[in-house]
Amino acid sequence: MTFSIPFVHLFVMMLAVVVSIVFWMSVNKAWLNSNKNRIKMAAIGSSFYLLLTFLFLYLYVTIKPFYPGEDTFMRALGISLAMIVTFVAWICCFVITGFAAKTHHKKV
Repeated sequence: MTFSIPFVHLFVMMLAVVVSIVFWMSVNKAWLNSNKNRIKMAAIGSSFYLLLTFLFLYLYVTIKPFYPGEDTFMRALGISLAMIVTFVAWICCFVITGFAAKTHHKKV
């Protein structure tokens, strides 16, 4: 096999993480309003990841086998990993966009 789909999937996932972090850093640098409004913006912007975490938590708690005797371990493991990923994304997005580095901007 010369073209491996799981390899491409992992590459796309890593690229998505890098692009997301670069985007969050650019939003942080572009923000010129007050710190109070920065925290509000970070909370609103990162709330998507928190909602996804709660959705995956709900799916995990309500997991049921599709047919009698099905082992739901792999599905539960996948949902658990999805919860971890979205929770870490929520923390990273909130911290990167919500807390500015101490830089001094020149007023033009």
